[in-house]
Amino acid sequence: MTEQIKNALLEIGAEEIPASYIEPALKQIEEFAVKSFNNEGLKYGAIKTYATPRRLVLFVENLDSKSSDKTEEILGPSVQAAKDANGNFTQAAIGFASKNGTTPEKLTVKNSDKGDRLCFVKKTKGEKTEILLSNIFPEIIKNIHFPKNMVWEESGFKFARPVRNIIALYGKKVIKFKIAGVKSDNWTIGLHAIDKSRIKIDLPENYLVKMKNKLVISDQNERKEAIKKSVNETVKTVGSVIEDESLVDEINYLVEYPTAVLCEFDKKYLDLPPEALTVCIKKSQKCFAVLDKQGIFSNYFIDVKNGISEYQEIAREGYEKVVGARLADAEFFYKNDLKKGLEGNIEKLKGIVFHKEIGTIYEKVERVNKITQLINKEFNLGINADDLEKAVMLSKADLVSEMVFEYGELQGVMGKIYARKSGIKDEVADAIEQHYWPISASGKLPENRIALLISLADKIDSLSANFSIGLEPSGSADPYALRRAGIALIRMIKENFPKDSVASIVEKSFEFLPEKVKANPKAKDAHQRLFNFFWQRIESILESQGYEHGEIKAITNAAKTEKLRSFGTLEPKIESLRNAKTKGDFAAISEVFKRINNILAQAKKQNIEIPADVNEALLSDEAEKALYVESKSVKTEVDKYLSQNEYNAVFDKVLELKPYIDSFFEKVMVMAEDESIKKNRIALLNSVKNIFAGFVDFSALQ
Repeated sequence: MTEQIKNALLEIGAEEIPASYIEPALKQIEEFAVKSFNNEGLKYGAIKTYATPRRLVLFVENLDSKSSDKTEEILGPSVQAAKDANGNFTQAAIGFASKNGTTPEKLTVKNSDKGDRLCFVKKTKGEKTEILLSNIFPEIIKNIHFPKNMVWEESGFKFARPVRNIIALYGKKVIKFKIAGVKSDNWTIGLHAIDKSRIKIDLPENYLVKMKNKLVISDQNERKEAIKKSVNETVKTVGSVIEDESLVDEINYLVEYPTAVLCEFDKKYLDLPPEALTVCIKKSQKCFAVLDKQGIFSNYFIDVKNGISEYQEIAREGYEKVVGARLADAEFFYKNDLKKGLEGNIEKLKGIVFHKEIGTIYEKVERVNKITQLINKEFNLGINADDLEKAVMLSKADLVSEMVFEYGELQGVMGKIYARKSGIKDEVADAIEQHYWPISASGKLPENRIALLISLADKIDSLSANFSIGLEPSGSADPYALRRAGIALIRMIKENFPKDSVASIVEKSFEFLPEKVKANPKAKDAHQRLFNFFWQRIESILESQGYEHGEIKAITNAAKTEKLRSFGTLEPKIESLRNAKTKGDFAAISEVFKRINNILAQAKKQNIEIPADVNEALLSDEAEKALYVESKSVKTEVDKYLSQNEYNAVFDKVLELKPYIDSFFEKVMVMAEDESIKKNRIALLNSVKNIFAGFVDFSALQ
């Protein structure tokens, strides 16, 4: 590192920041720093961010000692307006020069899109980095936005938690500023629970090592690996930990120096379902559940304390006490739920509101039952109607159970467990859990047919009901997770009903809604808005898979003519389109069909009635006769290929038909004077277009 290039460091030391706030804050810090350095012309190497629960850190490698010199061209009046007839500078030129601190003679001439203009070349020397940082660092801190803020001192500064110290360094030099009553300096505090003494940071590049020596692992990536290593080392004598990446991520922002502690709970609690034990242990104390060496759920669990391994017995005793109390509660809830039975909960759903404008959960379940029976019949699935109805009616019953009331994460899971305990067949019981699947946009889909139908129906009902009262997603707002429901619905249809249409089922779902919902003014065109929403989702999915916008629109525009049909055929069609674009003169195909579309649009504008069928007797020109014969032959073959999903062959037929269309346009006057001949020729072009109308929209191709 040369004398001219140094590293910079900003640490914001605070009281414990909520774990969920930290990563968004780091992203904002990095983005603001990059923007600020670029705006100031400050060259730098890498930008890194670190965080613990008590500190947010920005580290900048190889930050130049000053910003780059700037050259700016300021345009003035035109050359013609700059001098009078005698060649003297006009007041306009004199005023422009004076405004920029120079004389007219020193101005240059610049050619612009508005002609030759007087130009002042303004040169600004770069500013020292330490001066720039005295503004940039405070602005970074001020521009971190959190979901909730605190105000704790008289200046009224807002931050997630009270700021207690600030490190601001450029090389060895402290960058001086003050925020929220805290002056920037070169010291910070170590591990809060153990050592509150000040740690002096002499150079930014020594920060991570000095902090680690004081039991603070500031690098969150290093700390995450330390958590995993400590947990796995601690558990290996008794078995293995049940992996939970989300729990690791959460703990990572709850500790600064992780140490795993092996704990136990009373074996009597092993009578609780493993799913309930896992959630209870995780939620009560952020602990990992443990399997024994035979892979069976054990009465061990792992907690992660903040600090070194001393005082483990005291920590263990505390953890075991908290977890034991929560497990005792869970045992009480579980036994109560088993006594009451799952079916007894159905009636209680009448008291649970799904949405104040839509109705209760019980009413939703009744609608879902109607939709599942409709899907079963529409797609000839042959699922036992009684099993299907039982699964639907029990699907939400655990929502009023004591266990799910306490641990919402167990909805569906407890329903499955309670159903099995009461002797209900596995397929029905599993459907209670799986009808919530997929839990995330890319999560696992339902594995049995009953669950699949309920999941489809549940999501269709939620979408139709919300759209009917005007609650569709807008911008980034989607409080009812309807985008996720839409993506899940599309995935299930693509995998299980790739060539079928769910349009009639979606339309029918609107009829099942309560009268007050159907009377809502926003319900009038809700089904069409919902159809559009589905197509927006499928197009977004396809774009995320790397397909070009034009390719997607060419296929989806055509597919929309059949509403919600054939979601599962879209990708193969796009792949075939890509393949076809490499053959022959395919680029000219879109122009040919655009011309056909323009003629048809012109005919519609002129109120020309287009016959449904071509009258062969009215065909007189050899070119139109040839196109008619060839198009009939192509249509027969295209229909066959489409039914067999042979999309490459369909595009081959497009290429075969093109010469006949070209010949038609070259030799035939479509808008003939004879009205019947004109209409017949338009009908011929319409029939050619319709061969591929439900397959590809050539006008969308560039």
